[in-house]
Amino acid sequence: MTVVPSRQHLLSRRKLFVLGSAGAAWLLTSVPAAASDTTSVAGQTLVAVPADPSFVFTADLSNNAGAGEASAIDSPYWLGAYQVTNAQYQAFLDASPDSSSYTVPSYWDDGAVPSGKEDHPVLEISAADAGAFCDWLTGQADSWTFRLPTEAEWENAARGPDAYAYPWGRDSGTTYTDTTLTSNYNFNAVCAAYYLAYEGDTLATYDNANSTRYGESEPISEIIAISATGGVTGWIDHDTWTGFVYTDVFDALAATGGRTSAVGAYPDGVSVYGAYDMAGNCFEWTSSIVTATNGGEAGLEVNAVRGGSWYATGRSCTTHYRGEGRDGTGGYLTVGLRVAAEQS
Repeated sequence: MTVVPSRQHLLSRRKLFVLGSAGAAWLLTSVPAAASDTTSVAGQTLVAVPADPSFVFTADLSNNAGAGEASAIDSPYWLGAYQVTNAQYQAFLDASPDSSSYTVPSYWDDGAVPSGKEDHPVLEISAADAGAFCDWLTGQADSWTFRLPTEAEWENAARGPDAYAYPWGRDSGTTYTDTTLTSNYNFNAVCAAYYLAYEGDTLATYDNANSTRYGESEPISEIIAISATGGVTGWIDHDTWTGFVYTDVFDALAATGGRTSAVGAYPDGVSVYGAYDMAGNCFEWTSSIVTATNGGEAGLEVNAVRGGSWYATGRSCTTHYRGEGRDGTGGYLTVGLRVAAEQS
């Protein structure tokens, strides 16, 4: 049984996600929420982030990070405390005179948000759709302008003044012992732990025609495994087109929008400035255009995306991870958005 705490509880209590043979549960113990300046504008909870004129990207060339290049942040700004949800994006579509101009996520049910995913992050919308959503918010707020954050603003807010590797500190804090996963954030180990706990005996069939094992089936427990620190093996192998991602079970999961969680559902993952889910759940669009250095987008001009996702490895969820970026005209099952705002 899964007991999901209310939003009020999520702002002030600690959650430990337990996955075991007997089931899953939320264990709650009191801890203080992160201190921050917050305000609510046009339905968005915003947290204050200070300027940093001397900001430089984290330099870690071995880990898909920046090269220590400078990117001055001359003015303070506000950032969404939460990723934009399916319900909020639905409200935008409902208010738009020509909603057909914008993407409706494929995992929605006949154009409507799936029941139970109202508070999950919206996915599969392009950077242009995300920008239009921000413009809609601006139209509802006197003296406020909403937009996508720049990549520097995103990293600055995520890592905090001490340049943390994770929004909450230097270590992930992830453990996996006796089928129990403890995590401050939603990444691929959370998905893997769920399937090992509840669907381990389920046969998964390799259904990609490029797979070296096309048409073969085996139990999920024989495909994926989780290390003591949350590393997942058997998730994906690009060379052989095998791993969990290339099975019919994963395809069924993807069709429902993946294994996202409600925004703010990991209060131990809150950043120094009070923003939730800056590690995991979904990557977030930024307005910055970069040249991708790896992946299928290598060499292309793309929008930087940050933060990792429910699909991503723990490394991809660090505050400095840059990755390959995404074509801003596309929509992706792992990419959503978080707003930035300025007050005039």
